[in-house]
Amino acid sequence: MKKNLIAVAVNGAIGTAAAVWVPTMPAFAQEDASLVEEVIVTGSRIKRADLESSSPVTVLTAEEMRITGLVDVGDLLQRLPAMSGSPIGTTTNNGGNGSVQIDLRGLGPVRTLNLVNGKRTVDGGDYQTIPAVMIERVEILKDGASATYGADAVAGVVNIITRSDFDGIMVEIQNADSFEADTGAQDSISFIAGKSFDGGNVTFGAEYVKQEEIYQSDTPWDFFQNSYFIYPDAQAFEQGGPTAAFAIGSSRIPEGRLTSGELFQRKNSDGELLFLDAEGKTTTTDTGIPAFANPVWMNPGDGLVAYDGRTYNYAPVNYIQTPYERLNIFSQVNFDLAENLQFYSEFRANLRTSAQELAPQPYNSPSDPGYSGSYIPVDPITGKPLREVNMGTSDDPDWVYTADQTLGQVVDPVPYNGISEDNFYNTLGQPVIDARRRIVESTRRFEQSIVQFQAIAGLQGSFAEWDWEASYNKGFRERADQDFGQFYGPNLSKAMGPSADLDGDGTPECYTDINDPGTLIPNCVPLDLFSGAGGITDEMLAYVGTTAVDSITVEQDQFSASISGDLMQLPAGALGAAFGYEYRREYLVFAPDSAKVAGEITGNKGEGTEGGYSSNSIFAEFLAPLYDNGSQSFDMSLGLRWDDYSTFGSDTVYQLGLEAQLVDSIKFRATQGEVFRAPSINELYDGESDAFPEYSDPCAIGNIDSSPFCDRVAPQLDTQVLTRVGGNPELDAETGDTFTAGFVVTPSLPVGDLSITLDYWKTEMDNLIDNLGAQFILDDCYKDGNPQSCALITRRPDYSVRQVKDIGFNVASLTAEGIDFETRYGFETNFGRFETSLLWVRQLENRRTPFEGAATEEQAGTLAANGNLYPEDKLNYSVNWYWNDLSVSYLGEYVGEIDANAQLIDYIQKVDSQLYHDLAAAYTFPTNTRISLGVTNLTNEEPPYIDDGFNASTDPSTYRLFGRSYYLRLSQEF
Repeated sequence: MKKNLIAVAVNGAIGTAAAVWVPTMPAFAQEDASLVEEVIVTGSRIKRADLESSSPVTVLTAEEMRITGLVDVGDLLQRLPAMSGSPIGTTTNNGGNGSVQIDLRGLGPVRTLNLVNGKRTVDGGDYQTIPAVMIERVEILKDGASATYGADAVAGVVNIITRSDFDGIMVEIQNADSFEADTGAQDSISFIAGKSFDGGNVTFGAEYVKQEEIYQSDTPWDFFQNSYFIYPDAQAFEQGGPTAAFAIGSSRIPEGRLTSGELFQRKNSDGELLFLDAEGKTTTTDTGIPAFANPVWMNPGDGLVAYDGRTYNYAPVNYIQTPYERLNIFSQVNFDLAENLQFYSEFRANLRTSAQELAPQPYNSPSDPGYSGSYIPVDPITGKPLREVNMGTSDDPDWVYTADQTLGQVVDPVPYNGISEDNFYNTLGQPVIDARRRIVESTRRFEQSIVQFQAIAGLQGSFAEWDWEASYNKGFRERADQDFGQFYGPNLSKAMGPSADLDGDGTPECYTDINDPGTLIPNCVPLDLFSGAGGITDEMLAYVGTTAVDSITVEQDQFSASISGDLMQLPAGALGAAFGYEYRREYLVFAPDSAKVAGEITGNKGEGTEGGYSSNSIFAEFLAPLYDNGSQSFDMSLGLRWDDYSTFGSDTVYQLGLEAQLVDSIKFRATQGEVFRAPSINELYDGESDAFPEYSDPCAIGNIDSSPFCDRVAPQLDTQVLTRVGGNPELDAETGDTFTAGFVVTPSLPVGDLSITLDYWKTEMDNLIDNLGAQFILDDCYKDGNPQSCALITRRPDYSVRQVKDIGFNVASLTAEGIDFETRYGFETNFGRFETSLLWVRQLENRRTPFEGAATEEQAGTLAANGNLYPEDKLNYSVNWYWNDLSVSYLGEYVGEIDANAQLIDYIQKVDSQLYHDLAAAYTFPTNTRISLGVTNLTNEEPPYIDDGFNASTDPSTYRLFGRSYYLRLSQEF
């Protein structure tokens, strides 16, 4: 039987090109070359005895994963220095979906190809589907590999290798929790069983993990408890840190707010209309921005009250750790059918429920559905329309406005006649610009239920010194989403319309015309939006509330066949080759709730998606030994691949590699190649849906002087703008070039084994699929006068921005480059073996240009405009001690300083570097019982406050959020 890779990974301890980061794996002695069988390394289809391929590969073993205490493989991978960006995980609440993703080189999760035993997965890279107990090792190819694997392998490849020859039974339970958070424990139980027999092996296992939620209020960090903001008072923050930040929250408050037109516009004591100037102060000069009076709540007898600037603190009610339960089942079978003919099969199933919880739904007209009419302020005591509204402002304390209203009697609950986009002006001829109310009486929650399976069957064998393999890979994934805390438009329209107690029973009813009892709306419950927190009763919620249900189904079919062997003998050795064919089909159906499609629901609305593609691929690879005198050698590799996609056509890419053994202890390696990424189904066919990015209207007061193409001054009603995003079937493939070059040094030392690797890498991408961004579109229209951008903007009659259309295009380019450094040293003593390791990545640049001719943004070392974090420096190091059945490990993780660029003003926040310390120990008893205990974040480092941080004012993908934590694990082998 051939030896598996881990048995011959001795080079990982003494410095192979695999560049192994193995803080806990004991070193092995160098084996005799004649005992080392040929194996396949990720990034090539040619078997070879030497793991030192021309491309850098990092290997993580199952043991080092266990020492971290992480059962979520994606969380562990994202901590590696080669990972960057801010992919979603289970600490991503707003924007998360329960999955765990990774981002190699900071080029985006979609540009990292994720494999299990060399095969694609239907989830595209959700590490929640990978049970940790089944993993033997993880191979991370840090180089573009489109010539080998096709599309998506732009940044590199992560290949999960599973246990295929496990013999026996192992049961493992683990509990992990934070000392600082009030809740949030993670419990797991797993087992694996295997049996080897003459000519084969059977392995089966399962893993169950349950993670509790953590609200931001459950943590001790002050900025998790409050909605902070530092700019424009940046100087005070720099002097005093987060304590100098001032609290700010959402303008959508439980008391309710209404911004109207001239009906409620402020006047001075002389009866002159007031407007806002560039500094936000009142003036009688018509600036186009009226000084409105906003009802905040109804005080008995006072009626309409001026807005006092209060906000809603949304921070503490958001999750910072999202709950989930998952069950993973897997099996693997290998057995010989005949001499030189083997059958293998794999099966994996993933069942998961997960949830996110945001602050309660903020109702906001006119983007949310409602009643197309007018708001009539009433006195809740008398139930009569208010004719005099005392504004009670400090600069105009005696100002009184008399409104000529003759629309009839209305009673408490205060009726709110909302406004729609199609009927923007109310019946008085005055615009109702904005109505807001935080519906704190309900919970806004998003739940996912996942069912996924992956089944693979294949044959492999050999003939005439050539190895062949053929396999079929079937994947299926179904996700059902439920959105709680949303509200149904048709019922909102009825409940927010006219109401009165015409039957005298003390309870108001809904009418289409309160002057006609015959227009009663049966079963309708009037909705009170302006009586403060608790004013919306259970009966009101039951009438207007709804649960939206979406479903997403993904299918994947992949057939592949390959053959590899030696073509001929060259003077320096055999010319190795591999040839193959692959067919792949992907299909996706997204069926959103019908109310979302019809725009009859609060929250994000949108259309469905249905589409797919197929591809046919032919590939070839060659490995040629050019020179070998026993001390020095030169090898060259060449990979070619042709892909034909049903969506955009065909593409051909190559990769050329060079390996040069200069002296016994130094090896040079380099690769140059082309990469491409095919547009995904979502990028091609996504139906238009809502997004709400932050923006600054170029036509708003204070900005209009630099925006010559504005027709007039516009009111900016919010810090976020409704944006319609979606797919573009005209997209082409992304293309690019990659280059790596480096050295592997393995010097002979009197004591111990040392390995050092140093690699330079660079990736250049063109035709990147990206959205231009709402802010760019607005600026491009009103500052630069581009009519194509102006066509994507819709404004309301008052000239406020109604929506921006922002679909994807092949417009962006990206260049990323950096240096990888890895070293490991191990030595024996009379009191055990010591192993040390260091892995460091310096990102020299990560420059993104949104389109040709635009300014380039340097993202390295920053929180970039896309909201992702790209540290210049990331570093892992370890010191491990092994003595008989005891092991003790110290692990360190360093994240460099970050410049957090405030997007709407000229301000850069400096975020300090972070250094985390972990300590772990394990002891194995003679009964094969092993107890492991670890304390992570030993020094209790707080997460850094980032003013522009989208989730919890920090970056949950990069930093540790819960202070000092622990894990306790018990394992038993039989």
